Amino acid sequence: MAALGLGQPVTIWHWETPPARVAAMDALLKKFAADTGLTAEQVPINFGDYQTKILAALVANQLPEILMVNPPQVPLLLERGAIIPLDELAADLDAKYGIPAALSAPYKIDGTQYGIPVLGVFWPLTYRADLYESAGLEPPATWDELRHAAEALTIDENGDGNPEVYGMCLPVSSNGNYGSQVVWAFLRANGGDIVEVVDGQQNIVFDSPATVETYRYLADLAKFSPPGKENFDWGATELLIKSGKCANVMYNGAWIRELAENDPELLAKYAMKPMPVPEGGQEAHTGYPRALVVTRAAEQNMDDVTAFLSWLYQPENHAALLMMEPGLFMPVTRATAESNAFLNAPVIAENRGLVSAQAAIADSVSIIGFTGATPAPSASQLESSFTLGKVLQRIVLEGMSPEAAVTWGADQYRDIIR
Repeated sequence: MAALGLGQPVTIWHWETPPARVAAMDALLKKFAADTGLTAEQVPINFGDYQTKILAALVANQLPEILMVNPPQVPLLLERGAIIPLDELAADLDAKYGIPAALSAPYKIDGTQYGIPVLGVFWPLTYRADLYESAGLEPPATWDELRHAAEALTIDENGDGNPEVYGMCLPVSSNGNYGSQVVWAFLRANGGDIVEVVDGQQNIVFDSPATVETYRYLADLAKFSPPGKENFDWGATELLIKSGKCANVMYNGAWIRELAENDPELLAKYAMKPMPVPEGGQEAHTGYPRALVVTRAAEQNMDDVTAFLSWLYQPENHAALLMMEPGLFMPVTRATAESNAFLNAPVIAENRGLVSAQAAIADSVSIIGFTGATPAPSASQLESSFTLGKVLQRIVLEGMSPEAAVTWGADQYRDIIR
């Protein structure tokens, strides 16, 4: 609900609904009240409902003052006149705490800063270092090495046809965005893309030789993925990681805290590194610098909103925000990344290798629709169509050729931008 005026709580919407994350945010907001005498409140909303809730609140003129967003949501909000520029505040926070340009750039549109990065979520290669060592293999740096390791590390100890460990937990799925986000990292590493923006016009460039080659490789790699891969989502894959069944998987650090609490022995077997690269390719990763945007609902309460954001980015408070899920949420300011509040926090201090591996790939992250100088106006729709995952399904599950499936996918994308 929008604030009614000065002194009303600043309301923040986000989609971090797991109870531990909600509790951590509550503690942070209580500290804000104790430190400043002002109040703020959170409204956690399931991610699947988040955009629908925002659009409904827009119509009803009931947006909160602050929204957590990913880059594809910004063009949608901007075209509806829902958010306000934050150039002055962003410049002030950058001067004080250091916000890398690569993380703030997706939220700068036509030279105006509309979002301030608040946390990073990045997806490197997660792998069982103990299994690599036992097999005498080095962690993979290339696609060929990853394919070899996926075959070698699919382990069926009793020969019953049901491996205890799968060489590559690769989603062949359009159940949510996980399958598409995995494909995206491989596609970008091979120089492929979905859309280009030229003179304000969106052009679909998906049907390229690089895209076909990428899908041919992924269809081969899928042979070493577990049953049920056609329905993998974030949750199902995380369960596989927490049970030790993935020799290799592209994933973020969402599982680190729970394993640190419940199975530190298994946690010690995992490592992370940059995603492997094809011959002639480039290092590329899926990930998001999530940001906070301020809506027009804040215009009657802007002093309190500014006070909250200025307080939040102080390293001690910012580190506390990241502790909503330690090991998953990465710093987006240099001051927080170097602070004792972050580096000495539980889970972080004991797992510096996993944390630093995630932080190290921030500069090679790309986002669907945001690979050029100008964001694609249809970026949100292109991403939420989950077409990347659907194309892989057509090849692996339906037997379609990579060429035909990529042509089909390009047609889907062209329908979207029309």
